[in-house]
Amino acid sequence: MRVMNQQNSSINFKWIALMLMLHGVCNFIHAQNDTTSISNVIWSKIESLTPTIVTLPNGYNSKKSHTLIIGLHGFGSTAKSYQNISKPFTDAGFIFATPEAPYSYLRQDGTIGYEWFLYDISTYIMLERPATDLEISAMRVTTEKHMDQVITDLKSQYNIGEIYFAGMSQGGIITYLAGIHHHDKIDGMIIFASVVDEDWLGNDDIKDGNGVRTLIIQGKKDRAVPYKFAEAARDLLIKNGYNVTYKTFDGGHIVPKHLLPFVIDWINKK
Repeated sequence: MRVMNQQNSSINFKWIALMLMLHGVCNFIHAQNDTTSISNVIWSKIESLTPTIVTLPNGYNSKKSHTLIIGLHGFGSTAKSYQNISKPFTDAGFIFATPEAPYSYLRQDGTIGYEWFLYDISTYIMLERPATDLEISAMRVTTEKHMDQVITDLKSQYNIGEIYFAGMSQGGIITYLAGIHHHDKIDGMIIFASVVDEDWLGNDDIKDGNGVRTLIIQGKKDRAVPYKFAEAARDLLIKNGYNVTYKTFDGGHIVPKHLLPFVIDWINKK
């Protein structure tokens, strides 16, 4: 009887040990699952390779030079969405290219948009405060390096004649700066709902770009960039010898599609 009791005790002890071990494993797995359920995704901003979407006109002929429009989307938007205005340009025989801005931006709906330079969105209109050193530095990198590379890459792939930048809002800022900095490489700049300040030019002299034709289009009801800032940009350029066409429309912070035929006529007018 004593032997049997000892055997039974030994079996019971082993059984209890096994159950405790299994209980520990279950608790470990449960803890792992708990950790997974409260995990988050952290978004970090880094520079990377950026794509450029290119739409060619019907009947594109590589033996013939074509006017190139480089469209720069607004803050938080995308190259793909800015292609929505491409058809009037390609119907006119132009190449329409939309580079992606280099910095990612997490939109309120959880999707990713892009920005041309790191921007403090808490103070929306940049002319209401001095630009930060970080903003100006990022502007210069985008203007001098990114835009130069985009021009170089497009010219290496396609038979390019005249080159125009067409920027919306923050893309308009880069259009202004690229027109001034790359004045020897482009023929004109088209600005929708945007601003410019001499303090953003780095070492560039604003007068150097006054041979670049300029078209400014501004909505009278624009709340994001009130038209007084577009007028200030217009006056700054005119003061420095630019040939500026300024046109307003009864609308807000948008690219007015009904005015794109006017834009194309302006490009074709020499």
